[in-house]
Amino acid sequence: MNGLFDDLDRLDLDGHVRRWSAREVARAGGEVNQWIAAAGAFTFRLQADPVPLSDERWRAVGAAWAALLAAAERSAGPQGGEWLMRDLWLRAWLLENVGPRPDVPLLDPRTPFDRALDALPMSHPETAELAPRWRELTRPQMLSLRRAKQLLAVMRSVAPHVEDHPRWPEHEAWQRLAGDLP
Repeated sequence: MNGLFDDLDRLDLDGHVRRWSAREVARAGGEVNQWIAAAGAFTFRLQADPVPLSDERWRAVGAAWAALLAAAERSAGPQGGEWLMRDLWLRAWLLENVGPRPDVPLLDPRTPFDRALDALPMSHPETAELAPRWRELTRPQMLSLRRAKQLLAVMRSVAPHVEDHPRWPEHEAWQRLAGDLP
């Protein structure tokens, strides 16, 4: 798809939805910085003026966002969880500023909550053991603890919308470790 990354800052929200919903996006290539710019422009446009959208439009926005992130990951690789974190933070922001709508996938608070829990890089016991002495650890271990802290922040952000979630006790156990994480 020629011009995929052209004029990203000039597209309105519907322009982003059209661009990232095109079938060719699934096969698109691109450099990491191009995909980061595309994701940033999309989120900027969405956050600049979170106007009330119909459920149908929110579904279209969510599908385009998912297509963009999937294409970025296929083309550039996971980039240390870059696409996951962008997705989780956008969803958390939308929940705070637009509100939850469980029937709209992008606004379903269970999704970022579950994905953050599932993405935790270490087991709870391992994290509990390593967190208090994080300064003594190897760099990869420190980065894993740092990622856990970032994921716990996402969970804290969406927690008010999922207090009846079946994984709530797991969330609470993890949150008790947050203060020890780097």
